[in-house]
Amino acid sequence: MNKAKQGFSFNTITSFDEHIKRSIPNYEILFGSIVRLSDYFKDESKVIYDLGCSTGNLLMHLADNEGYKGRMVGIDASRHLLPQNSERYPTIEFVEHDLNKLYQIRNACIVYSIFTAQFIKRENRLRLIESVYEGLDDGGAFFLAEKTYTEDGIFQDMFTFSYFDYKKANFTEKEILDKERDLRTILKPNYPAENLAMLREAGFKKIAMFFKYFQFEGYLCIK
Repeated sequence: MNKAKQGFSFNTITSFDEHIKRSIPNYEILFGSIVRLSDYFKDESKVIYDLGCSTGNLLMHLADNEGYKGRMVGIDASRHLLPQNSERYPTIEFVEHDLNKLYQIRNACIVYSIFTAQFIKRENRLRLIESVYEGLDDGGAFFLAEKTYTEDGIFQDMFTFSYFDYKKANFTEKEILDKERDLRTILKPNYPAENLAMLREAGFKKIAMFFKYFQFEGYLCIK
């Protein structure tokens, strides 16, 4: 009973990576696409950053499964999610940091922001993306994945309730509704046009959508 009252929180959730796979449709396709596209931008003389890295799964996958030996930095505000024993990964630095505050990105070949900006305060999102652009070397890549709002109310209803139907295979109806309530104050998606406008205002001119499923979108941006 006490656990149910506690609600969803990044500071208490267990089995986070499994929860994400069950919550985001085709997440494994998105993850695999990011890994494959990253091959075009890897440079072991530079740095890979993961903004909102949670458990560090993406960076550890690059080290374990892709053989990447360059320096990587994972940043997250939740100490609970960040790996506590990272001695196995000497090339990865995990940093506890609230991305509402400026973090200096330098000498980057790749920056990931996978379902992170939607949790950043709206007034801080553009500055975050500007810092990504400034920290990327020419030819570097920024991967942005976000849940979005649809500008047409009819499509928004269709996508939302189809998404709920998808989640019913993995969660009870009460769990779905409880999580939606818990996220009201912290999850603030943009419209797709708002995300594109921010990317362009930050300086990106080469932008392509590489993933789309219901409200979930992924963009590859090249400096």
